[in-house]
Amino acid sequence: MPVLIAVLAIVLLELFVFNLPFWQTVGSHPEQARDDGVGSGLAVGSDGVAVVTDPDNAWRDLSAGQPIEYLYMGHSNAERPRQDDAVRWRISTAKNTDGGWYDANADVGYSPSSEDSRYSRVGGRATRVRIRYRMSKGSVIPYNTVTVNPHVPMRFSPLRLALEAVAALLVILFRPSSPLYRMRLARTRACLVPLALCAAFACLVPLGLFAMAAPQDSPEPVYWDFYATWQATDQYQRLADAILHGRAWLDYPVNDAFAAMTNPYDTRSRTRLALNHPDVLIYFDVAFHDGRYYSYFGVLPALLLFAPFKAVTGMPLPTNAGIAVVALLAGAACSLLAVQIARLIGRRRPVSLGATMLAMIAFMLGNGIAMLIQLGLFYQIPQELAVACAAGGLAAWIQAKLHGLDSGALDRRFLAFGSLLMALTIASRPHVVVASLIAIPLFTDEIRRLRRAGLHDRRGLLHEAVVWACALIPYAVVFLPQFAYNMARFGSPTDFGATYNLTGYDMTHFHAPLTQYPAFFFHYLLQPPNLTAHFPFVGWDGIPLTTWRSEHPHFGGWFMTDAPFAFVLFTIAIWRPLMARVRATGLVAGALACAGLAFLVDVRITGVDYRYEIDFAWMIMIAVAAVLYALDTGLGTLGAGSADGGVADAGEADAAVASESDPVPARKKDGDPVGKTLPFDARAALRRLVFGWFTAGVVAALLFLFFKQFAHGMNMPVRIWWDVASWFLFM
Repeated sequence: MPVLIAVLAIVLLELFVFNLPFWQTVGSHPEQARDDGVGSGLAVGSDGVAVVTDPDNAWRDLSAGQPIEYLYMGHSNAERPRQDDAVRWRISTAKNTDGGWYDANADVGYSPSSEDSRYSRVGGRATRVRIRYRMSKGSVIPYNTVTVNPHVPMRFSPLRLALEAVAALLVILFRPSSPLYRMRLARTRACLVPLALCAAFACLVPLGLFAMAAPQDSPEPVYWDFYATWQATDQYQRLADAILHGRAWLDYPVNDAFAAMTNPYDTRSRTRLALNHPDVLIYFDVAFHDGRYYSYFGVLPALLLFAPFKAVTGMPLPTNAGIAVVALLAGAACSLLAVQIARLIGRRRPVSLGATMLAMIAFMLGNGIAMLIQLGLFYQIPQELAVACAAGGLAAWIQAKLHGLDSGALDRRFLAFGSLLMALTIASRPHVVVASLIAIPLFTDEIRRLRRAGLHDRRGLLHEAVVWACALIPYAVVFLPQFAYNMARFGSPTDFGATYNLTGYDMTHFHAPLTQYPAFFFHYLLQPPNLTAHFPFVGWDGIPLTTWRSEHPHFGGWFMTDAPFAFVLFTIAIWRPLMARVRATGLVAGALACAGLAFLVDVRITGVDYRYEIDFAWMIMIAVAAVLYALDTGLGTLGAGSADGGVADAGEADAAVASESDPVPARKKDGDPVGKTLPFDARAALRRLVFGWFTAGVVAALLFLFFKQFAHGMNMPVRIWWDVASWFLFM
C-alpha cells in the first residue's frame, strides 16, 4: 500500500503539477508577439543579435491581441549554446486597462543550452510585456522571435523522477510503521544486504552531486582580482612533488619585494604590493615563512594520494579525483560508524535494522560533506580525509570494546588500529584529533577494570600496560614524525603553520573577541535559512558583523539546513531514562564535548563558513545516532512486547542475534521506564511522532541539499540549472 500511494503521488505530481502548463495551453491559440520597440540601452543589429549599451535602459516591448499566459523564445541563428550561456531579465506587464507598466522583481530568463527553459510564465491577463534585461554592459544577446501562448509540451525529467523516487523511498523505508523497525540488527543476510545498499547510497549521493555539478579542475593557480594574487589551488600536487624531491617547502617562485615586507600577512599591504610588483606572482591561501612557501594543509593527503599517484604514473592527480576518493572514504567510514554505534548500544537492548539504516542516511546528510563537495575546492580534501580516519578509528575502538579488552590479541589489534587512524587526523586536519577524547566515556568501564586488575597482581599490571601501549604507541608513531616535519618547516614541533597563511586577513595578529562566540554559535547552528518561493528556493544568508571579520558564504545553521532531524538533541532531558538504560549518556556527552572543542578552534580562526562544519558536524551526528538508537530501544517495536524489552518479532532476527559477539547481556532488572509509565497505545503514538518527525527531517534535509546546489555561485552547469528551473514553470 505505501508503494502504491507513493507511485500515485508521483504520477499526480508529474501529470498535473509539474506539467500543469501543458493542460493550461491545450486549447491556446499561439501567435507571434508584436515587437513594440526597444529601450535606448539596447542596440539591435541586423544579424539577429542585440548589444546591451546601457543596462538601466536595456528593454524590449512585446504585445498581443489576447491575454498573454506564456511566452516562448524562438531559436535564433545568433545563438551559440555554451555551458555559460544564459540570458536573464525581469518582466513588466500591462493590461488594456492599465496606463503604465507594473514591474516584477524576480530574475527570469532562458539558456540556449536548455530547450525547456525557452518557455516563460506571464499570466495576470497582461496584453503587453516589457523584458528588462539583467545583463552587463557589452553583453551580446539573441534577438529572438517570440511566440505568445504556445502549446507547452508535456515534459518529463529523469533527474526529477529520481529525486521524487528517492524521497518516496525514504518515506516508505523509514515511516514509523516500516517493517524494518521489527527486524533486529544482526549478522544475517537479511540485514547485511540492506545495510550494504544503504551504505552504497550514503557514499554515492555526494559523488552524484559532485558529478552533476562537474566543477572545473584547476591544475594551475587561479588569479584573484580582488587580492591581486594567485590562489594556490595546485599546492597539494606541489607538496607531493616536494615530498618526492625530499624537501618540505613548495617550489613557488618568491617575489623579492614581498619577501622583504615587514608584515607579509597584512592582506591590504600585500595586495598593493602585488599590484605594484607584478613581475613575480604572489600566492594566496598558502603558508609563507622565512622567505619560502609551505603548505599548512595536512600532509597526509599528499602522502596517501598525490605523491604515490605521481610516482607511479608520472602525472599529477586531478583535484576532483582526490576529492572523490576522500569523500568515498569518509562516507564509508561514517556508515560503518553508524552500524558500530548500533551494535554497541544493541548489547543491552536490541536496535532495529530500520533505525540503523536511518542513522546511516542521517550521517550522510549531517556530516557536512555532501553540502560542500560540489564546489570542487581542494580545501575539503584534508577535512574529509580527517573525518574518514577519525570515524574509522572510532569504529575500530568500538569493535575492540565489543570483543572485550580481556579476550585476547584480536581486541588489542582493533584498539591499536583505531588509535592509529585517530592519530592520523593530526596529519590531515590537526584539531579533529580532539575526537580522541571520546575514548574516555567509551572505555570508562574497561579503564576501571584494568586499573583494578593492575593493582591486584603483576599479571594484571602487565596486561594493563600492554593495553595502554596498544592505545598510545600508535599516537607516538604518528605524532613524532609530524612534530619533526613541523620543526623542519617552522622551527617548532607544535606549529602547523596556520598562522602563516596568506589569506584574506592577518591571521598572525587577529583574534575574535570572546563576546562574538555566541553569535558564531547561532550562525553556525541555529541561523534560519534564506528560503524563497522562487527557484532555486535557497539563497545565501547575511551575517551582520559589528567589527571586521573574514566573511564567507553561508546557507544557514546546521540544525536548520543540513540536519533538521538533529533537533532531537534538544529533547535529551526527556529521554534520559532511555539513554541511561542503554548507557548512551556518556557517549553522547563525550561526542558533543569534542564537537564543541573543534567548533571553538574553527570559529576562533575562521569565523563563520559552512565549509568548516565538516570538522565538527560528524561528531554531533554521533550523539544524534546514539539518541536515535536509545529511542528505538525504548519506543520501537522490538521492545514493545514486554516490559523487559523482549522482541516482538521472534523470527530470523532472533536466531541471528545469537551469532553476535556480545559480552554484556541485556539486563532484565533495568525494566522499561517508558513501558512502566505509559500505556502501550501512548508509547506507540509517541514512537510514531518521533520517528515520523525524524524521517520528515531527513527528507527535508535531502531536498535542501539538492536545491542548495542551484544557489548563486555553486558551480552548477548552466544547462542543468535552467533545466531544473523549468520544472517550476507553473509557478
